[in-house]
Amino acid sequence: MTAIYQRARPITFAQVIGQEHVKAPLQAALARGRVGHAYLFSGPRGVGKTTTARLLAMAVNCERDEKPCGECESCLLVRQGSHPDVTELDAASNNSVEDVRDLREKVHLSSIRGGRRVWVLDEAHMLSKSASNALLKTLEEPPAGLVFILATTEPEKLPPTILSRTQHFRFRRLSEAEIASKLATLTEAAKTEAEPEALALVARAADGAMRDAESLLERLLATGAPVTLRDTESALGLPPQARVQALAKHLVNHDLGALFGEAGALYRDGFAPRSLAERLILELRSALYTQVGLETGPGGFSLPVGEDALLRTIHALDDEMDRFVRYDDLFSLEVALIKAGNTLAHNAPQPFSTDTAVAGAAAEDAAPVRVGPPTPGPAAPTLPDFNPTGRPAPVRPQPAQAAPAAATPQPAPPERPKASWHTVQSRAGTQLKAFMLPAKADIEGTDIFVRFAETHKFHFSQLKKRQDELAALVSDVLGEGYTLHLEGPGERVTKKP
Repeated sequence: MTAIYQRARPITFAQVIGQEHVKAPLQAALARGRVGHAYLFSGPRGVGKTTTARLLAMAVNCERDEKPCGECESCLLVRQGSHPDVTELDAASNNSVEDVRDLREKVHLSSIRGGRRVWVLDEAHMLSKSASNALLKTLEEPPAGLVFILATTEPEKLPPTILSRTQHFRFRRLSEAEIASKLATLTEAAKTEAEPEALALVARAADGAMRDAESLLERLLATGAPVTLRDTESALGLPPQARVQALAKHLVNHDLGALFGEAGALYRDGFAPRSLAERLILELRSALYTQVGLETGPGGFSLPVGEDALLRTIHALDDEMDRFVRYDDLFSLEVALIKAGNTLAHNAPQPFSTDTAVAGAAAEDAAPVRVGPPTPGPAAPTLPDFNPTGRPAPVRPQPAQAAPAAATPQPAPPERPKASWHTVQSRAGTQLKAFMLPAKADIEGTDIFVRFAETHKFHFSQLKKRQDELAALVSDVLGEGYTLHLEGPGERVTKKP
């Protein structure tokens, strides 16, 4: 039995969901008889590139007035992949010069059924450089009655000489609403009930690819039971949406007991902390969309906080995603939730400032300092010295005392900011941070030891190549005077910024 995405493949341009910017010019060219000799269809996977190429092949060979009709003998042959004048090749397995030379010899053959010959070259970016050059001559001077259609997900890898000789159509990702509408039609055709929330989740998980959505729907329809949100979440391995939304509500309401209780329960149910954090960010994003008036699917989701609070919370959680690369446990999830809650409540600690510290110390020096017990009251009267003779005691001269010199206050030396590897890592660029993540860093005085395990030999080698960039980053964040020690499998590199 054929897959659902094959059975649901459009057989006319009217059945194609979305891609109006592609369909309209192609249909106009067909109506006016001005079909080009070479086309390039580019875009993400599963958005209709190959389907549109087949529709164009059907249209130029269709035997009826409405092109393509999808029902005449020629159209049926193209749909079955057995039309003698329509050839589909996979460039991933036919990318050598010999393959292209064989193609060049065959393109000069006449049409067998009297229509136009069509060559569809899928994954065209996989052609080798020499094969692309061999194909170029055919694109420059194509024989009459031949249409080339190149399909690719990476058009930037094709030589500019080929790009300039084709009509380039860029396919876009399909919207969630477009995918959900097609899925609803398929479930109706299968005589199966489906919850709108379940179809919306399938559409969201497909990330704009209709083929991926149809494949997932086929898994859900295989049981013969109604398609429910709970079954869809289970099939995707996602935590239940209702529980994640409850987690978001506990977070914005600062209900720590319920927040940690729900997070722990989800963790014990087998859901990965990183997955939970990602789903929580998506629910906060959904609430933000509701705040700004964007469509978020059936029912929508809202939280009793403003846009700024949602933005700060999403930002804080996103900054914590790197934590789960090294420690994907419940404690890491709780720390991420704590930081998000602090950011939401404006309780995040302020960054250390040397100028602030010096100013605070000066203010303390200027204030009167009292040491010991409180200032006593009036002094008690003292007894005279004991004198058994009764005669006046001789007066002994007291040595002269020099006047105390005025003390010149000395400004406190500026303090060095507390060294933090996490701060250094947060300031790194995207690529440098990726190489730093698996390392374990220890700061001992002015020595920074960055150690890599045997399993992260690649990251060590890449960071060693960029040690100058890392050293400059350390100096910029922590100041001068630190020595950097990179330790990997069987090797140690020392770098002083």
